[in-house]
Amino acid sequence: MTTATRLGKESANLLSELIRFNTTNPPGDELACAKYLTDWLGERGLTTEVAEFAPNRASGMAYLAGDRDEKPLLVMGHLDVVPVGDLSKWTRDPFGGEIADGCVWGRGAIDCKGVLVAQAVALAEMARNGETTGRPVRLLATADEEVGGSLGIQWLLDNRPEWTDCWLCVTEGGGDIFSFGEQKFAGFMVGEKGQLQVSFTARGEQGHASLPPKEIAAYTLGEVLRRLEQLPPRYRLMDSNRSLLDLLIPDLNIKTQADWEGIFQLIESTLPGAAIFVKALYTDTISPTMLQASSKINILPGEAKLTCDCRLLPGTEPAELLGVFKELVSDLPVEVVDEGSHPASLSAVDSPAVSVIRRLMEQWEPGTELVPTLCQAATDSRQMRWAGYDSYGYVPFPASHDPLRTKQRVHGIDERIELDTLTAMTVRTLDYIRELRKV
Repeated sequence: MTTATRLGKESANLLSELIRFNTTNPPGDELACAKYLTDWLGERGLTTEVAEFAPNRASGMAYLAGDRDEKPLLVMGHLDVVPVGDLSKWTRDPFGGEIADGCVWGRGAIDCKGVLVAQAVALAEMARNGETTGRPVRLLATADEEVGGSLGIQWLLDNRPEWTDCWLCVTEGGGDIFSFGEQKFAGFMVGEKGQLQVSFTARGEQGHASLPPKEIAAYTLGEVLRRLEQLPPRYRLMDSNRSLLDLLIPDLNIKTQADWEGIFQLIESTLPGAAIFVKALYTDTISPTMLQASSKINILPGEAKLTCDCRLLPGTEPAELLGVFKELVSDLPVEVVDEGSHPASLSAVDSPAVSVIRRLMEQWEPGTELVPTLCQAATDSRQMRWAGYDSYGYVPFPASHDPLRTKQRVHGIDERIELDTLTAMTVRTLDYIRELRKV
């Protein structure tokens, strides 16, 4: 049996076990899963600990010593998962952890227990081999990431800073390999967009639905939606996102809105389904997600509320966009409120981690370029960056892995990961940890 085959089987079995712990958040209930993983790592020679912060809630830690008195490399994934949605639509038990049809099935197989397993098996292999040369390595299995991380990574930063103090951090995000014509590229997440959750509350006259008044809150809210839809996107190039377009489009020259739209049309025609992901790397996005009005069909509500989830590029502050919204509806009876916001986060674009992965990429996938880019959503990296650490999103997927298909599985029905993908992830995670320890 080859080393890769052995590590792949070990990863599949461990992932199967972790999926069987229902860590849906809310409520989370990560304690039993954290204990299982840390016990598994402890049995293989690592120093481990569990930090319980509430009943049934916990994060786990494993530590591999080195021979250099330096801050450790930190690798990190999260234990909690999102709800399964309509259970009747699942082909297999989302918490069964079945290994079948060439995959490990279940909620968290990709996001993020599969990533965590690749890291754990890599560290276990190093511990078994007695690999103590280089800087130490710490693994964190965090709680609460799926609902913002305040009780997960942020709690650890505040209460267990010795766990989070590191040289640099590598966690989920990035690593998908795309083909664009003859070009192949993989993203390396150096930053994340910020967020503004904003509400628009329209006022009107409340009354019986049989007697519609002049001021109807729902109509006013409809006008708000129309104006939001017509806001032109503000596209921007910066160090953290321009490398991708420089690679795909030689002699890049963007002067107008039409130039941007032409780029996205070209990307969509060459790589169907990709434009929606690429476009979000270059503009702030505004997504209407919730509408609330009357509680009864025959009552005209006195107010109607729209909530939007906005994701912001570095350089756009939440207060700035909030001001744009207030000006947009200043002539309407509408209240605009920041319901929750945080700024974007960035790590150094040119770092040892980028250099190491770029060099390994030449071995793993010859001809594939590694490009710094942004995460359109959110991970535990942002809190690490706000605390002063460089944190990067990277999962070493193989080229055989279909990134667009996988993005549909994340948070979706029948989440699963192919066994060959998991094997490659584990072997390559072992490679990059070994190399980063030497830096």
